[in-house]
Amino acid sequence: MGNRMTAEARRGQILRGAMELFAEKGFRGATTREISRHLGISEALMFKYFPSKEALYRAIIQKRTDGSEEMFFPKEAVQAKDDREVFRSIASNLIARNTGDPTFMRLILYSALEGHELSRIFFENHVMGKTRLLADYIRQRIKEKAFKPVPPLLAARAFMGMIIHYVQFREIYGMKSHMKFSQKKAVHTFVDTFLQGLTGVPKKNGNRKRNPRS
Repeated sequence: MGNRMTAEARRGQILRGAMELFAEKGFRGATTREISRHLGISEALMFKYFPSKEALYRAIIQKRTDGSEEMFFPKEAVQAKDDREVFRSIASNLIARNTGDPTFMRLILYSALEGHELSRIFFENHVMGKTRLLADYIRQRIKEKAFKPVPPLLAARAFMGMIIHYVQFREIYGMKSHMKFSQKKAVHTFVDTFLQGLTGVPKKNGNRKRNPRS
């Protein structure tokens, strides 16, 4: 007699299979019948764990975002006012969570194009929530005269947008082969460029040689 899948394992299997189909066909395009057939289980069994397609979609978002705020925002660096580490940590975590397997990002983009309400909820509660956290940090550093006086929320969106565009270009548009630099190099470049704009102070590099003027 074969080993029966535990409830937790079955739930995870359903979430993964549903996420794959949602990413491929969109929320409206993927039916519960297709999802159950894709998983090799009955609709009745799937409904035992998730009573509706909306509940399934919500569970995918919840699973993906659990604990993401703590991972996203480096509290120790914030308390130490280590600007470079704050932005480096945010960029590194965003890239790490969205590269290698772009399934969830495809799902969210597809749902946004469909104009689905759950996509709007995700962006308002999670994407904008993280952006506001970063904006609050920028606002505080402006008050402390560490950053130039810029609109904090707009600056936070600019930084987040730069990172997300990098991930989408790499994972969604399939341009990995065109990127001849490491992710670490990309993060350092983004952070250095952004902080130089906020502070007006370029990163010191004692090894860099100046080109003679012509």
